[in-house]
Amino acid sequence: MKIKTNLSGIVSAATNKGGSSGVFNSQIGKVFGVITTKNTPTKELFEKNGGATSIGTVFYLPYNESKYIENIDLSRCLVAIPFDSNFKKIPLIGELIHIVDGPSPISQTTNSGKQKYYTGTVNVWNNIQQNSPSGESLGKTFSEGADIRDILPFEGDITIQGRKGNGIRFGSTVKQYSNISEWSGIGKDGDPIIIMVNGYVTSNPSEVTPNIEEINKEKSSLYMTSAQRLPLIPGALIKNPFNSSIEPRNYTNSQIILNSDRITLNSKKDEVLIFSKSNIELSTDNVINLNAGEIIHLNIDSKNSNAKILLGTDKNGAIPSEPVLLGNKTHDLLLEMLNTLTTLAGFLSSATVPSPEGAVSIPNCNLGGEQLFNDVSNLIDRLSTITSEKVYTV
Repeated sequence: MKIKTNLSGIVSAATNKGGSSGVFNSQIGKVFGVITTKNTPTKELFEKNGGATSIGTVFYLPYNESKYIENIDLSRCLVAIPFDSNFKKIPLIGELIHIVDGPSPISQTTNSGKQKYYTGTVNVWNNIQQNSPSGESLGKTFSEGADIRDILPFEGDITIQGRKGNGIRFGSTVKQYSNISEWSGIGKDGDPIIIMVNGYVTSNPSEVTPNIEEINKEKSSLYMTSAQRLPLIPGALIKNPFNSSIEPRNYTNSQIILNSDRITLNSKKDEVLIFSKSNIELSTDNVINLNAGEIIHLNIDSKNSNAKILLGTDKNGAIPSEPVLLGNKTHDLLLEMLNTLTTLAGFLSSATVPSPEGAVSIPNCNLGGEQLFNDVSNLIDRLSTITSEKVYTV
């Protein structure tokens, strides 16, 4: 039910609370509007309260005097700004906020300069999505999700949770709960872990039990471990038979796992550098593409006599044993052979045999020599096309 009677008295009383005296008051207020964009709530209020610097400003009335009010002219509300400019939790319409008095910019020149600040929302329902006591409209765009749950905490955990199924856990190994905690199966109690998730997956939306992280179900996640083992299922089944790397799900030292449907690394101005003390493994069930505007360079340690670049494995998984040919040397060797055949063709095309009448040509031999000469000349012309203009080796 909407109640709009005696609003002037309510606003007057609210305005008089915590006036310009030297006493700094604390109170609970109900939010009726929040500045989030230049048009939200209105362009006029955005500009009146400082433009872009007013983002996060709320319009409120003291809760005890406004708990039954649903709509009000925001210009008649009190105004408060975030207490911390670096960490802001923007309240929803209808939520309750804790408000304190604090110095305003003009307090440097006067003893009566005060300003209203809100330090956070009141956790009425202990709900990570919204805590409006009345359950009325929460704003223009916000809507609750039926499958959003709190995350299950363990002793000593510090968690930061968003309203939409995202959060960060500063946790540790808890051996007693290894049956429900994927990261507590090994190691010792207290081994630190940081888990960042965007998109927890609620196994049963009909239940209200808290969520716990499951690395193979979450939409996107980042795990930073110290001594934990995580049951990550790799996205690729193809594996190099000579790779000695321990799979992520079997690794028990510190590691970072970035897991999502797609991962993009982008450098806008400079290089992307990846270094490894051991192996670098790239695996896919599909295609690996290497694209470059200038050069693709595969290099090995030239000082190591055992260093090799290997292409493929045989059907039994053995290391390839056939070396590749060097292009220029192969070209020169073939050219030398063809030049020798050219000389032979010249001899054959002019070959004769002695007779009483003098030297006599050998028709079949001469014709064969001419044909050989033409064929070899054609091969020499084509020889220049067998070496690549793009791929080189040492």
